[in-house]
Amino acid sequence: MSGYETDIVLEHRFAKVIKAILGNYFIGQDPIHDKKRGTDFEIFSVEPFTVGVRLRRYTYLAWAGNEFTLRWSRPGGAPTEIHKIRAGYVDYILYGFVDAEQKKIEQYFLGDLRIFRENEPRPIGVYPNNPPDSELAAYSLDNMPSGFILKMWKRKGEDA
Repeated sequence: MSGYETDIVLEHRFAKVIKAILGNYFIGQDPIHDKKRGTDFEIFSVEPFTVGVRLRRYTYLAWAGNEFTLRWSRPGGAPTEIHKIRAGYVDYILYGFVDAEQKKIEQYFLGDLRIFRENEPRPIGVYPNNPPDSELAAYSLDNMPSGFILKMWKRKGEDA
């Protein structure tokens, strides 16, 4: 299987957990709407938005747990993740790492890509991907602009 096929299988395996994480953060009760228009039940509001999701395998967590990568370039010049983010195609990013058995998400963050676009943080480095089909830009979470990280859940269950 190619890297893409491996990654997409991993993300499909965790689809329900990903939906729960996003729902718990983005879907909220709307008591004012409920009082004025509700009929004996709560009203939950959800605004339209897009979220890019990337789950990494456990082997990357030890050395990249405080970083995230975005595809920076392709040899043929095709648009990559960074180009699509800059173009405004996606509003948020959910980026995480799974455990060694690929049974649970060990760590993740939810980031606001509108803030990323407005501030255009510099990567800490741009490296060849393995296999060498592209280059990846690595970003440190410590160097992100204020407000970028909306939620961080760390390995040992600590909410940050």
